Order: sequence, then C-alpha cells, then structure tokens
Amino acid sequence: MLLGRERYCVRTAASNMRRSLRTLLLFAPLTACAYIDQRLTDLEDCVVWRWHGRALGASAEAKVGPLAGALGAWYADGGVGKDSWWQRPGQTLTNHGYGVPITTIGPLAYGQSWSRILATSTRGNHIQAPGAFDDVTSWALVSDVVDLDDRGPFALTPSQRLVDLFGVEVGLTPLFVHAHVGFNLAEFVDFTVGWFGLDLFGDDRVQRPPTLPYVPQEG
Repeated sequence: MLLGRERYCVRTAASNMRRSLRTLLLFAPLTACAYIDQRLTDLEDCVVWRWHGRALGASAEAKVGPLAGALGAWYADGGVGKDSWWQRPGQTLTNHGYGVPITTIGPLAYGQSWSRILATSTRGNHIQAPGAFDDVTSWALVSDVVDLDDRGPFALTPSQRLVDLFGVEVGLTPLFVHAHVGFNLAEFVDFTVGWFGLDLFGDDRVQRPPTLPYVPQEG
C-alpha cells in the first residue's frame, strides 16, 4: 500500500514537472522577444537625430554635457527623427532653431522678455501650430534642462534631466537642409548593463511616446 502511494507521488511530481517545462518552453520565446525589444529600445535611447530636407537658414549648434549654444537661425516646414532621447522616431515637433545673435536681439526686434538677452539657443515647432512655442534650450551657454522659461514641450523626469547632462549633440544648417545628431554616454551605459538584467534609470518596459507635430495643409 505504501509503495503504491510512493509511485503515485512520483508520477504526480513528474507530471507536474513536465507541465511546468512545457509552460516554460511556451513562454520562453515571448520572454526572449520582450528582452531583445527592450535592449533595442535602450539602444535607441542612446541617440537623437533629426533631418529636415527642406529647410532654410544658416546655423551651427552644439551641446557637450551641460554646455550648449547655437549661432544663426533655421526654419523648416517638417522633418523626421526624434525630438528627445526618449522618443520613437517619426515626424519631429522641432521645426526651427535660433542662436546668437538672433536670440540676443529678440527683446528689441520682437518685443520678447529681456531675459532673452541671455539666451544662447532656442528651438520650437511650426509657427502656425495652435500651441506654437519657442523654448530656450540654453542660457549663457548652459543647457536649460530644468526648463527655466517653462516653454519646453516635454516634461522630463529628474533622472532624465540628469541623463541629458551626459549627451553630446551637434547640428548644422547649410542653407537648405538641417541635420542634428547626438549621442548619450549615460544611456549607452544603461544599454550595456541592461544585457545583465540591470536597469539604471528604471525605464525598462516604459513606452516611448511618438511626437505629434502640427503639419500644415497644402494648397
């Protein structure tokens, strides 16, 4: 009687183990896909880029850690890429940028706040958009990650503000096109350690939003 009960327990345990193994094998590909997708998302967070194939202006912009500034100005009807490190690529919200001396003469030429004399770079969206904005991105060559003028289109978390200080970005407008690229060292570290199950900034499984730019109707 005791032997039969032991055999029953062994068979039950073996059956449960087989079911658990089948369940594991069933969900393993899904888990692997989610893991790879998150690593690719972390890799996308390492770079920011924008391309405006129909732009007008002459400008140069740069950001190295907490330092940032721009010279000249540019404008475009639309573009593709990312407006921040933490977005999915698509149409960009950013459609113009101003630097010294345009920002410096803003209070005299356009009636802007006198604080704009200290602005060394700005960016904004389409001027015909209902929520048109022109956000100061650096004051006296210091990046405005805390959004002092409260005109930024994206609300960054404290960790994102810190991470932004580790980015290097450059932009150039040679008359009719505008290109902007950047690389973030902190996000690259997060991408690297992510392969070992570490999430430095707690943003794994957080959906990256797309931009929703205003697009003027033709004709």
